[in-house]
Amino acid sequence: LQMAEEGKAAPMVSGEELEAMLQEWETPLVVDAYATWCGPCLLMAPEFENAAQDLSGKVRFVKLDTDLEPQMAGRLGIMGLPTLLFLDKNDDKEAVEQGKAPVAVLKERIEGALRKESIVDLCNYHFFNGPVPSQLS
Repeated sequence: LQMAEEGKAAPMVSGEELEAMLQEWETPLVVDAYATWCGPCLLMAPEFENAAQDLSGKVRFVKLDTDLEPQMAGRLGIMGLPTLLFLDKNDDKEAVEQGKAPVAVLKERIEGALRKESIVDLCNYHFFNGPVPSQLS
C-alpha cells in the first residue's frame, strides 16, 4: 500500500503524520476524511487527486481513512463522509508562540463529495485571495 501511495499527489496519512503536518506550515493543507466503504468518497477520490496535481507545490493534499484513524477523526470532528478540511497557518504569530492559539486555522469544512474544479476554486479562495466560489458541485 505504501508503494502505491508514494506517487500520489494526495497520499494517505496516519493520525500521527497529520499531527506533525499541523505543526509545520510552509503551505496550506486540504484533508479528505474518508472511508473505503463510502460511495461518494470513492467517487471523489480521483477528483481530489486531480486537484492535488493541479495545485502541487502550492497546497498539500492528504487523505485520512477515518476507520483506521478514529481518534484523529474524532479530534477533527468528522461526522459525515467525505469531509474536506481546508487548513491554513494561523496569522496571529504572537498567540501561537505563547501557546494561546493553534498553529493551524480551519478555513472551511465541507461535507459531501466535490468535483476537482470546486476543490481548486475553494483553495484559490481560502489560500490565494481568489474570488468566492459561486457554485460548488
